[in-house]
Amino acid sequence: MKERRVYYLDCSYSMVTYGLWEKVRDNLKKAIDNVSDETTELFVIPFAFDKQTAPKLSPIFANATESGKSMIMSKIDALPMNKNTMTYHYVPIEDFYNKRVANDRITYMFLMTDGQDEDAHKRAMTQLQKWTSRYGNKNVFGFYVELCDEATNSHIEKVIERQEHLWTVKTADVNINLVRLHNNFVFNIRNEKELMIKPEIGNLSKCNIEVMNTSCEGNCYKISSFRVTNEGIVACIVANKGIANMPETATMTLCLRPVLPSQSNGYTCLVNNKIYIKCINKKERTLKIRFE
Repeated sequence: MKERRVYYLDCSYSMVTYGLWEKVRDNLKKAIDNVSDETTELFVIPFAFDKQTAPKLSPIFANATESGKSMIMSKIDALPMNKNTMTYHYVPIEDFYNKRVANDRITYMFLMTDGQDEDAHKRAMTQLQKWTSRYGNKNVFGFYVELCDEATNSHIEKVIERQEHLWTVKTADVNINLVRLHNNFVFNIRNEKELMIKPEIGNLSKCNIEVMNTSCEGNCYKISSFRVTNEGIVACIVANKGIANMPETATMTLCLRPVLPSQSNGYTCLVNNKIYIKCINKKERTLKIRFE
């Protein structure tokens, strides 16, 4: 499945503090340059609002070809900043909700800011509290980028901790690994002991993943062990009953909890937290030949 990546870049004057403006732009350009799939849609949306005018968000858009990425990076270098600008974080979040999610693409939001929000009503936190209800079971993922300690926002972090498909990270250059939610993996107890759950994107070698809340209808199967390899998650599935007493099919739900992206794991590890496995108990068909 193709991707869309939407980067919101805070261009308000407070970004000059701690040299963050240059750090954020350099990190954003690195993230864009490292996108290798040329079919990926890239949106960079600067936001900074003059106190006297209504906010406007004008996206810089291109596909992730070499020429497209070069054009975006040159426009990032040319972005202006003035002392009269301020930040309302709820505005880019609303823009993403209303305009940027693609039904036919995996969509990612990156919000890059210094954490300084002039909105006294804290509407950004209210909007982020809706993330799970909107995207918890969809191919939509969000990253709130706190590039340095000065950009951290503890109030926002507490809201994000309670959301699915939404993380705080220290870089926009996240190596994204994705195991698709809506695909059913098939495991046949008759001739298999392990199931390979492959990622859609990237590899999982650096991911620290914990299996949680595994359940199976009829309590027929369980995960006895699992390991993470470059190719994916290898789960060993065993039957709780004798094969002769097992139903022909049963559905298992495997819940995964990934470690948050961090420098120690190479900023990798985006794994959907639910995977559906169709467990079957069917004999292989055989052809017997008798010679007279």
